[in-house]
Amino acid sequence: MAEIANWTAGSVILKKNDTADSLMILLKGTVERVVGEASLTLLPGSILGIGVSPDEGYDSDYVAVTACSTYACPYSRDNDLDSVFKEYPKLAPVMTQQAVRNTCNLYDALLELIDSARAMYRDLISRFDSYPDMCRRTGDQIKDYQALRTFPGPVEDTGIEEWKVRLLKSLMTLEGRKDELLAGRIDLSASLADLAVLFINEVRKRIGEVESYKEKLKVASAGFLVEYSALKSKLSSITNGKGEDMSSLTGIFDKIVVYSELSPEDTADIRSAMREYKSIKDRYGISDQIRKIRRHLSSAFYPLYEAVLVKAIKEKEMPVYVRTFLMFGLLDEELLTKEELRTLYGFASSYRPDPRGHVMCAYEWLARVYRMQADPSRNEFDMDYQAYLKDQLHSGDITEELYKKLLVSGRNRLHFEISNLFTIGNRMTFGRISAFEPVFDDVNVIGSMEKGYLHADKVYKELAEITDRDYSIFYRNDIYSDPERNITQLPVHKQFLPNFILMPVMGSRFALWQEIEGKRRQSEARMLLPIIMSEDISSAMTRLCGEFRWEMCKTEQGIHWNDMRDPSLTAEYTDYLQFYRKNSQITADIKERIKNELKKYNNNFKAVFVADYSDYIRFESNGSLRLLKIPREILAKYAPFSGRSKELLKENPQYKQFIERFNNHEARDRRIIALTLKRFEKEGIESPKELVDEYNYLSH
Repeated sequence: MAEIANWTAGSVILKKNDTADSLMILLKGTVERVVGEASLTLLPGSILGIGVSPDEGYDSDYVAVTACSTYACPYSRDNDLDSVFKEYPKLAPVMTQQAVRNTCNLYDALLELIDSARAMYRDLISRFDSYPDMCRRTGDQIKDYQALRTFPGPVEDTGIEEWKVRLLKSLMTLEGRKDELLAGRIDLSASLADLAVLFINEVRKRIGEVESYKEKLKVASAGFLVEYSALKSKLSSITNGKGEDMSSLTGIFDKIVVYSELSPEDTADIRSAMREYKSIKDRYGISDQIRKIRRHLSSAFYPLYEAVLVKAIKEKEMPVYVRTFLMFGLLDEELLTKEELRTLYGFASSYRPDPRGHVMCAYEWLARVYRMQADPSRNEFDMDYQAYLKDQLHSGDITEELYKKLLVSGRNRLHFEISNLFTIGNRMTFGRISAFEPVFDDVNVIGSMEKGYLHADKVYKELAEITDRDYSIFYRNDIYSDPERNITQLPVHKQFLPNFILMPVMGSRFALWQEIEGKRRQSEARMLLPIIMSEDISSAMTRLCGEFRWEMCKTEQGIHWNDMRDPSLTAEYTDYLQFYRKNSQITADIKERIKNELKKYNNNFKAVFVADYSDYIRFESNGSLRLLKIPREILAKYAPFSGRSKELLKENPQYKQFIERFNNHEARDRRIIALTLKRFEKEGIESPKELVDEYNYLSH
């Protein structure tokens, strides 16, 4: 027989983890059930403890909100729940109604818990994304937090089949007709309650998984959140003018000159140049006299930069004033505002090298050249270092013995790179030739320094915006051969990401210095970027990649780059722009448009292509058609869209045939790779990475 019990408000009727040996029918009052972060209110007719198997522990506390009365029914077997309905047939309809209602509420609690996990993860990721920039502003070292970087996001749905949810929600709509439908129908009432129990068990399992996820996320993020909080307080102090003492960035000029151990002549020259420059009342000016002073400053600056760099390379620790000089060209703090100085200090103090090795400050690149880890770049006459020395040898300027010595001289290689890539690249990326000076100056600060600072993460993010659409841009054709695995020759593609060299200026232009290293086609491009960009970064990166597309095609095609007998991107584009007037398929209006476009870019075919490529990537990839038919077809043929853009445009009449042709071509090549990989799998041989990478490449 059931026992009636009365409870005062606040009483714990069933306690979490206590052994389930009874079910409680709530006769009067309301009870609160806490499930995770959710609080569920149970009304009369509810069965307390429902869903828990006999001898399990109750999954939550059941606490009386008001004065309550309950029936306690024995519970030792799973089918005891059915016995409760048979023993109390008059209560069966209301017990079924409340079982369904409470199950729906439990499901809603699961939804809220998942939303809470998502919000927790989003908040953490938001803080994690802002963390590097905060470090750059405070000057703190950016820590890796690899565990957080790879921590998975929460589930996006409940994992419960939709038909079950629909059924339960449908049963809720019958609430007002429970007596009419369920009175006297004990088996139906009990069956619906059993159905609710099955649903409850699924929901309880999912709630446990989500709670476990949140707990693991808390543990994984605990250390980071402590540091983030401290960093936020520090940043607030800096913003309010209470930041740390930056005494190391006072008297920078004298410190740099002493550190450099420059010759007396060069020391006198840089001191004279800086005095002249600082004496200019209007440093924005572009008069002949001011230009002369800037040229003097530039000629004196580079010997100082080279001397400082050589010493820094040889020493283990680099003082912060040296780093700010090498990274940004900061030579005198009096040329900046206090806030600008603090910003550069933060950037320099928090800087760490790119672990992927493709984005680097100019001084890091120059150090590679000095250490013979990279060959010097081609000079303005398109001669590499070895060709330059041979030219000097043939002209009699150096002897054979000196030629061999200079070929492996780190200092001479460095001087060659500074005299060419560095001095010219600095001016190019600055953007305003007439106003250029290599020393960082407040007059050249345009816009937000934080927004324009090109650290590695930002460069990769901008690059991904392009490679997600033009996936093949940095891939080159290659041949894979492995006779031991019975592979004679198999065409594959190999990726060569560019080296991005960050020049120590705040500038407005990205520049392609060389598309390959020397004469080796299987090598990385060298691209020059101002370390702080004053213009739109996305559009500049897109134009840079367009320029790379053009120059790489010219390099691959050689003397046939504009020969239609050997069709290529540059050949077809040149043919289109050169002979558009004679093309009968082009209307008069379109011809006039092409004429104006050529006039706009001074008949420079490459510049027209770069502008079209920019529209292709930024607008056409999203379905906003802006190009003329012929350039669209050329680009779709030689720079086919991949990923989301390909999916978006596959039914577009302007692109459909090109995407289908591209897909068929990929599918054919992918089939060959897939059969080879399948053979390896069947023979129990590990698949070569080159072929796995090729299969992934052909799946884009």
